Amino acid sequence: MKQAIVILHGMGEQIPMTTLNSFVQAVWTKDETLVDAQKPDPNTGKTRSGNVSWAKPDDRNSSTELRRITTERDNAGNYTDFYEYYWAHMMQGTTWEHVSTWIRDLLLRNPTTQVPKRVFHAWVMLWIIALAVIVFTLWGLWPKAEAPRPWVAWVSALLGMAVSAFVSAVLIKRFGDVARYVKALPPNVAKRHAIRQAGVDLLARLIDSKDYERIVVVAHSLGTIVAYDILAQLYTRYNTEGGVGPQPQRDALEQMIRDGMDAGYLDMDAYQAQQARALAEAQAQDAPWIVSDFVTMGAPLTHAEFLMAESRDDLRARQRDRLLPTCPPTLEYDGTTKMRHFTYSNERKRKPDDCRTPHHAALFAYTRWTNLYSDEKAILTGDLISGPLGDAFGLEEEAGVVSGIRDIGVLPALNANGEVAEGHRRPFFSHNDYWALDKGTEAGSVAVPHHIAELRRALRLVE
Repeated sequence: MKQAIVILHGMGEQIPMTTLNSFVQAVWTKDETLVDAQKPDPNTGKTRSGNVSWAKPDDRNSSTELRRITTERDNAGNYTDFYEYYWAHMMQGTTWEHVSTWIRDLLLRNPTTQVPKRVFHAWVMLWIIALAVIVFTLWGLWPKAEAPRPWVAWVSALLGMAVSAFVSAVLIKRFGDVARYVKALPPNVAKRHAIRQAGVDLLARLIDSKDYERIVVVAHSLGTIVAYDILAQLYTRYNTEGGVGPQPQRDALEQMIRDGMDAGYLDMDAYQAQQARALAEAQAQDAPWIVSDFVTMGAPLTHAEFLMAESRDDLRARQRDRLLPTCPPTLEYDGTTKMRHFTYSNERKRKPDDCRTPHHAALFAYTRWTNLYSDEKAILTGDLISGPLGDAFGLEEEAGVVSGIRDIGVLPALNANGEVAEGHRRPFFSHNDYWALDKGTEAGSVAVPHHIAELRRALRLVE
């Protein structure tokens, strides 16, 4: 089998190939389970020091700055190509006006209805910082009866430079990307469209090439929102293609979702296994969709009601209207079968397992979603930007939310009660550590850190 892994970087002034190279090191080069260590190195014929890959130009990247990293064959007979969807260059030109508009929108929200509990303490901290900056600025502008003492002038100057550096290096160059991407204001619309369209075009080229049997989309930080939008747009190109004959696996998947809605939960192993069977069935009936997995890390999608909508009610309304796909997908009632489906059919005498077409927002019927997050405490430990996604993007019914997303706590590992697992410690701000081989939270030395093992498991390179 030949498969493609496409990774999307996060916010900030990223350098082309930096994310991809470090990611490949973690999930391919250093994974001793993928290739027999006794096989000679294909470059030297001598003892290998790791799994081998090569960087090749590829027109599908649409950039001479990027390369496709292709691997040797693994133990399962698979070849893997790694791509980076690089979009940082399309976010140039961010100004303080873009950022301040976004911050003002966040600050002026009703704390009881529009600020999620998980980020309420951060929202309060944002208010404290904003008020401190205002007070400091007014104090500096207020007329003084006499010249300030030299040390006061020095401290004021240093604080001013620190604030200026923070605004430039952090707010504009990093969070400026978030401000411009998540808000559909007129100055941002063209940027948002260009980023999404280029991503859709890359994945469409990979699908249409017929070179791959499977594609995995991996994203970090703001890249998770970008990737989610890209996949939602891309799926509408392919959802109506294919489909001939009975579909017992799709029917079983829909029944599993209906049963999960009645029970209030889905068995994650069973659900993702059935997703894979339904996708294989669809592909056997000539459906071109081959994006088998979506893997998110450090995802601000957890704050969707804060970043992508005006409130939780607004987020749910967008999901019900199929503007934002859920996992499992939104169902609709079929008056003929007397059941709810994520598919439809125009046949008059249709049965549940007859050939049906998935609706345009049924993306996560066939694409498994795994989310790695780092539990945050007191802002400085873990990753405030990340969190579980099941509550925000699961399927909401009157009885509650049914999630088809596999949420995994890493950095540190969590036990069944959501507490730090024995032998692990909370790390200092871990947002950039999801594939860092040297950032494990284990108390002692381990061959493979927990977060790396979970990431490799989510990719399923030897599936």
